[in-house]
Amino acid sequence: MAKVKFVPTEAAKESYEGAYLVTGFMGFGFVGALSTEYLVEKLDMVKVGFFITKYTPDQVSYSEKYSLELPFELYYHEKSNLLVLLNRWIPHEVEKFRYAQFVVKWAKKNGVKAIYGLGGLDSSFKEEPSETLRWVKTSYYNGPLPQAKPMVGGLKVIGPLAHLLIASEIEKFPMLALLPYCESASRQDPRASAIGITELAKLIKLEVDVSDLFAKAENMEKEMEKLKKILEMSVSKKDSYYI
Repeated sequence: MAKVKFVPTEAAKESYEGAYLVTGFMGFGFVGALSTEYLVEKLDMVKVGFFITKYTPDQVSYSEKYSLELPFELYYHEKSNLLVLLNRWIPHEVEKFRYAQFVVKWAKKNGVKAIYGLGGLDSSFKEEPSETLRWVKTSYYNGPLPQAKPMVGGLKVIGPLAHLLIASEIEKFPMLALLPYCESASRQDPRASAIGITELAKLIKLEVDVSDLFAKAENMEKEMEKLKKILEMSVSKKDSYYI
């Protein structure tokens, strides 16, 4: 078996000339995974294939709409000529870069115009309270850029998204990563995902409604506030026993 390969579905096209490829991973704030999953569902995308690696993660999920869901699946939206690589898991440690390089080479071979990555950035690195995101690109990306500053000097992109940037630079391929600020590394941040998708939509002229993500963020914030008050009351009652 090849170390990494692409397996098309019956809905696959022979070429994706001029398409944009969007992807992300389960990183900071789960922005990449949440954003790509949202795009697939909101745009009602069609599954056109999946990537298989030598050490494919031993996990699958199931949905009535898409049936069996594999770790690394590729979806396509014909109207917008958009591809979304949905990474439901992170590649095995020994093949992270091999996976990234294969994806970039596949994109080049199939006429993809550019890769856009989505990830999260710790909000503690904000220089101004009004900032919403930063970005980083390869030397070969000459497309439109967000009206935001690039990545703060000295900070590093880490994980699978970094491997994708490295592979794109080596293969002389255009890639731009959008990194909206997140409040937490270990908790989903739908607001950051909404911000990332909104910026992406501006750059590639994509029509997508992100109101569901903002609503989810507001509900999560309300629940967190309730939990905070409950904990404060609990501590207050406990202290009263010692008056």
